[in-house]
Amino acid sequence: MTQLKYFFSDINRVLGKRKARIIHIWMSRIFVGIFLYRFERSLFLIFNNIYGVLRIPLIPLFYLLQAYSNIDIHYKANIKGGLLVLHPSLGIVISGQVSIGKNLTLTGGNLIGSKVNCEKGSFVIGDNCTFGGNATLIGPLVLSDNISVGASACVVNNCLQKNSILVGVPAKEV
Repeated sequence: MTQLKYFFSDINRVLGKRKARIIHIWMSRIFVGIFLYRFERSLFLIFNNIYGVLRIPLIPLFYLLQAYSNIDIHYKANIKGGLLVLHPSLGIVISGQVSIGKNLTLTGGNLIGSKVNCEKGSFVIGDNCTFGGNATLIGPLVLSDNISVGASACVVNNCLQKNSILVGVPAKEV
């Protein structure tokens, strides 16, 4: 039920001020990608570790939907409501190790990945974060709330200061 609430929060952010967009938004790449993630996340929360086996017959369908949407979010990723992807044609990849707060904005071409040694709970992104085009995060790391990551930045270190802007490779606070 929580994933459904998050999904409606995602859709409200996608619609913005023009709620009439709902007429055509259901065919968009953004809708398909977010719906697929929320659907798989719901099934994972219901069936827990058995879901990895139960999804095998559905994998071809899931891959087709991922190819259409260019959004690949692992079902083990814990993302709160308000996810907004602005340009999915550039591609979005999110690791299953990450826990993300509400109102994440991804511009496009974003990678949120984890190293092999990344343990559950060691890769956390706070609320109201925005990632510029082609921004990359490689965990384990912790980002505070209201963080903006510049275009083509590569974040590999923690940023615990709220309202920060991170730019560069490796990303540093401005």
